[in-house]
Amino acid sequence: MTKQDKIENIHENLINGNRKACVILINQYGLYDFWSDYRDYLSDICDKEQEYLFFQDMTISYFHITNR
Repeated sequence: MTKQDKIENIHENLINGNRKACVILINQYGLYDFWSDYRDYLSDICDKEQEYLFFQDMTISYFHITNR
């Protein structure tokens, strides 16, 4: 599975509301590599407003779940 496929899978889980799955997949992907790659992925598939909203949702969800 390529990095692109992994990011698409994580993004689809976010859209479907599977935020706990996102956390697991982000950790498997590599926490420090994920955020910049995800930003680049979003900039390719949506406009700036949607990009911001998806990135914000993913970030808040990730840290909310991991800090429980």
